[in-house]
Amino acid sequence: MELPLVSISLVVKDGERYIQQCLQSVKAQTYARTEVIVFDNRSSDGTREIVKREFPEFRLIENKKNIGVGPGWNRCLALTKGKYMLGLCVDVVLDRDFVRNAVAAMEAHPDVGALQAKVYQMHDGRKTDVIDTTGFEIFKSRRVVNRGHGEKDAGQYEKEEEVFSYEGAAPFWRREALKQCEVFGEVHDEDYFWYADDIDLGWRMRLFGWKSYFAPQVIAYHDRQTTKRLSASWGDFIRLRRTVPLYKRRLDWRNLHFTFLKNDFAISALKHARHFFVRELLLLGYILVWEPGVLKAMPDVLRLAPRMLKKRRYIMRHRKATREGMERWFT
Repeated sequence: MELPLVSISLVVKDGERYIQQCLQSVKAQTYARTEVIVFDNRSSDGTREIVKREFPEFRLIENKKNIGVGPGWNRCLALTKGKYMLGLCVDVVLDRDFVRNAVAAMEAHPDVGALQAKVYQMHDGRKTDVIDTTGFEIFKSRRVVNRGHGEKDAGQYEKEEEVFSYEGAAPFWRREALKQCEVFGEVHDEDYFWYADDIDLGWRMRLFGWKSYFAPQVIAYHDRQTTKRLSASWGDFIRLRRTVPLYKRRLDWRNLHFTFLKNDFAISALKHARHFFVRELLLLGYILVWEPGVLKAMPDVLRLAPRMLKKRRYIMRHRKATREGMERWFT
């Protein structure tokens, strides 16, 4: 029987620091049937030259402007044909059996739309046994965190299991699920540009009847340039926040609120309002004092809110999940 085709799609902007190691790990995969596309978002460094010189067998798309990660993956989806699609970030290195193990897991679970790998941290090309992510979990306050982030791997995440949503460093999607989750022709919301599009799509997938699933035998390494662990206190939260560039904090704040607006059940939001508003008030106070630049996203929020409400109406009309089924994920 012929192996399913896997489309590996790398969306990159100025990735010369990482791209050799990333694409070498793609080249070393033990799975025999892949197609690879590198979508360059108008890099200003040597990224394109490295791909042309060292990886001529991979298809290179030289985009004329930077359209962001999610929109880049939308273009890659249209340009490829695989039953499965691996969305790859340039600061990720794959275990050599990543694709083979991912395909096996997806073939065994036809109701899974997105597979979450066990992703370890990597520092300057050096692999570690510290966990970067095993997927997203979400709380009644609507705080979203990476499970296991910053924990030393001691076998605590060895069970295959559902997670609320995949995380976007190296997601492995089923094409059928992506196509069924389109809203007005877009899989990844192109108003987001970057940041939080993974939690948005993972949440929508679950609403549309598809699961996110953690498979610990599928392994990757991620040289995350922002936080390396979860915060342990408000003081720790402030210290960690300061390691994240302001424009990323602004996009994160804006897009997470868009995600809640589009995907949350109104009754669920009311039930959890005490948890949500306590956290929101604390965050707003922190932002007003320490990060007022984040609020420069507010004009965008107001401008795009009607469009987000229109998307919400579409999502709620086409959802398959029940409110009770979704609420069990909010801890």
